[in-house]
Amino acid sequence: MSAPVECPMCHQPTRSAAALKRGGIGGRCWRKLRPDQRAEIRTDPARFRAVLARPVPATVGQLPLQEEEPSQ
Repeated sequence: MSAPVECPMCHQPTRSAAALKRGGIGGRCWRKLRPDQRAEIRTDPARFRAVLARPVPATVGQLPLQEEEPSQ
């Protein structure tokens, strides 16, 4: 088995092959990322700091619930 690599986000050792493909980012940190961040890191793991530094896209807030007509 290979030597553990330190996760660049939480500095914990990572050993899995999947984490090594992601540039050493561990599973717990990987799940905290948004889908768009994950996609960019998959294409170029060396740019993960630039991806994390990008601001979150602005949103209006929670989408409104679809109102249903009350049944009578």
